[in-house]
Amino acid sequence: MVLDVGCGKRKIEPEAVGIDISPHSAADKVWNLDRYPWPLEDNQFTRIHMSHVIEHLDDPMRAMAEVYRVAKSGAEVLVVTPHFSSHNSYIDPTHKRHLAARSFEYFTGEDFPSFAGSPFRFEIVNVELTFGGNLVLDNMGRFLARTSLKWYERHAAWIFPAQDIRCHLRVKKQ
Repeated sequence: MVLDVGCGKRKIEPEAVGIDISPHSAADKVWNLDRYPWPLEDNQFTRIHMSHVIEHLDDPMRAMAEVYRVAKSGAEVLVVTPHFSSHNSYIDPTHKRHLAARSFEYFTGEDFPSFAGSPFRFEIVNVELTFGGNLVLDNMGRFLARTSLKWYERHAAWIFPAQDIRCHLRVKKQ
């Protein structure tokens, strides 16, 4: 089964189970994602989409714990969010978080000891940045990000801003 968290007016996959706060959405379950637990069964989904959702939530760590709870072991989790250097991260006043590509490392429990005891673990399959269509600036940003994402975010992101972060995670359950 597929879950589309914050599905909006159109689910990313037609057969997905949609959950969204808006009664005018395509959601199968209308629910405030900042209320826990979500009204979904444990270990139910093999793929979970979260497109432009995590930046709106009060507690992304708690939300990812819910994603972990409802996911089957080995489930694919696909998250898209504006990169902190993107103007899109700031123009929407409902955005509560501005994330970097390295933000997703918190969900692995490996590099950040304070989260090592977290009840959830994700493996990062891939993290990439998307860029706009400016031939010179976007290609330079793309080149730098692919060469060293860490260096790009520390030194070049404000000069050659990205658009979105696309993170592919895999659920690791014992």
